[in-house]
Amino acid sequence: MIRHQVYFDTLGSMKEDSASWRSVFAGLSVLRLVDAYADAGSPANQADWAQLHNVRAAIEAVGEGNPVRGVLTSIFEQATKRTAIDDTVCAALMAYGRALDYEASWSLATDVFSTVAKLARPERNARLAVEAHTAVGGAARRNGDWDISARAYSQAAYIADTLGDREGVLGVQIGIANTYMAKGNVPQAETILDDVIVQARDHGFPEMQGMALHSRAAMAQRRGEHAEGVKLGYEALNLCAKPAARDTVLADIAAGLSELGMIQPAKDAHMVLAATSQSQWVRWQATINLMELAGRERDENAFESYASQLASEKLSPAHKTYFLLFRGEGLERFGKFEAADESLRAAIALASDSQLHQIEFEADAALARLNARQSEVGAKKSLQVPATWSEDLSHVVAGLSRLREGAFATSVK
Repeated sequence: MIRHQVYFDTLGSMKEDSASWRSVFAGLSVLRLVDAYADAGSPANQADWAQLHNVRAAIEAVGEGNPVRGVLTSIFEQATKRTAIDDTVCAALMAYGRALDYEASWSLATDVFSTVAKLARPERNARLAVEAHTAVGGAARRNGDWDISARAYSQAAYIADTLGDREGVLGVQIGIANTYMAKGNVPQAETILDDVIVQARDHGFPEMQGMALHSRAAMAQRRGEHAEGVKLGYEALNLCAKPAARDTVLADIAAGLSELGMIQPAKDAHMVLAATSQSQWVRWQATINLMELAGRERDENAFESYASQLASEKLSPAHKTYFLLFRGEGLERFGKFEAADESLRAAIALASDSQLHQIEFEADAALARLNARQSEVGAKKSLQVPATWSEDLSHVVAGLSRLREGAFATSVK
């Protein structure tokens, strides 16, 4: 079996030297360098300068707006200056896997997490080993690779249980519950998550309690119970301390609020993400969502402000495509049909070049609507909180407003 076969398969399915191809090729180059160093046992004594030059060149070919470039640079620097592929390098690899997971490149993320799982030694760093195997389970589940996911979760549970890592065991159980949810066995998923919530609270593991509540929130959202999902998500937000986890929860809360027509609190959530997230990827996504909401509200000044800000950024292909799509849709709402047509056609071209087929489909549909010059129907959707559930979510609305005010007060200082 060729190492990183999925990378070769992915490259073979892409247009050579496209932005996506360069990103995947750089990732493969870095992984093969890590393999070579791990096999040799001593990077400092086995440096192949030609290989180092090629790997560095591959990384530099990745667009500056792509967050993968930064994490690959970190792996390269950590691997080449150390005497072994140690936990620091593995942590950098985990960051790369999370970046791939975030952009829905789940097969590649599974490969990266599996690489860490093979390198991590449970007797030396049990938490890293459990985290890596759990990450394999999650990425493989999202990719529909049920057998790989089940084996990874089983291995993670075995390591955590053997070494007495109770928090790790709870993390694995959350992953297993998410698998049941993905397969449609909601009652079993709920049973596991409710048990994890109780155990995490009793043992003083707020992060695990927050993760379990986040999964329960996602379950509610999938059932169309958006108000319940927002409430559970907000409860999870107040328990999560890790920035990446908070960003994910807050983004899901914003999505639920948008579904409920609660535009202002949704904007508050996105504004917090745009101002405070440590991830450039997340900040761009939040700003794009703010631009879209401004278009839906017919707030042309805010729309143009966000569009101008984004136009000057070196966005990743996915972000750039969504920016062009939402910009085109907003321009159509403002009656600027020629500019909207230009933006949507640019979105379609970029999506095609980057092989972002779902976004290409959405942009095609938006262009069809534009060409049909469909008249807007109905009155503007009310932005007020419906009275039937406003009382239930009033604490969420107030809390998000405080978060926004706090975020901007901090940035002003």
